Amino acid sequence: MDWFAGLKVLSLESRRAEEMEVLIGKYGGQATVAPSMRQTEVDNAHLVSAFYTALMNGDVHALACMTGVGTKFFLRDLVRDYPEALPRLMQVPIVARGNKPQAALKLYGLKAVLVPRPHTWREVQDHLQATLRPFQHAVVLEYGEPSPPPFVAALSAERIRVTSLPVYRCALPDDTAPLEQAVRSCVAGQQQVLLLSSGRQVLHFLRLARMLNLEDPLRAALRGMFVASIGPACTEAAAELGVQTDWEANPHKMGILVRGAAEHAAGWLGRKQAAV
Repeated sequence: MDWFAGLKVLSLESRRAEEMEVLIGKYGGQATVAPSMRQTEVDNAHLVSAFYTALMNGDVHALACMTGVGTKFFLRDLVRDYPEALPRLMQVPIVARGNKPQAALKLYGLKAVLVPRPHTWREVQDHLQATLRPFQHAVVLEYGEPSPPPFVAALSAERIRVTSLPVYRCALPDDTAPLEQAVRSCVAGQQQVLLLSSGRQVLHFLRLARMLNLEDPLRAALRGMFVASIGPACTEAAAELGVQTDWEANPHKMGILVRGAAEHAAGWLGRKQAAV
């Protein structure tokens, strides 16, 4: 199989940018990796303190851990400032959105219920609705952006009290030059494949294009590219921003994303060109 067969492949990956570039090259693509995000920790000492107080008073009935990074940061700060909180937290039902938060919890000897695939906030919502009673209190560790309003609204409608605890936020990278060039190269028709490993990447890509007065041309360019998503949460976020994805990885891993895109992109692009 020729895999990408020399197609020009754009990734917006930040944290694992070097690994992504190697993977694209391994499958025969011409890689451009333009980091689209940087993680910034939130000064949430007062929120961690409030969580500790509620925990020790028996007023935390569920903890929802949405990402591995967020879970690590939260537990690091909680245990550092309030080491006596850990034994009490072991008595609280914990739900993990995926394997990464579950792995972070295990580092502290904590067990969690892993929600079913596709591991989105909707499965977390379903679990909390099924296990909590009215007026009980769920704490949600936010991951890069505020909890989805429908998620909070659905739990509130069941009279479940929800506290969202931001652990980190995602911002544009300090150096936006590579991302700016990525926008311009897409608009110029110089990219054929876009690999998305988080919904936040789409938001930042479009935001920067808007800053360059190129949002509409970028959207038009994306409609002619093969856009691959790492999983349902990413696909859903892209759709909410008006970006259609053409293929979704399953399992939802970066290696599967690249391999699957390499397998399907050339055929998809050929059929699209033939239809024009």
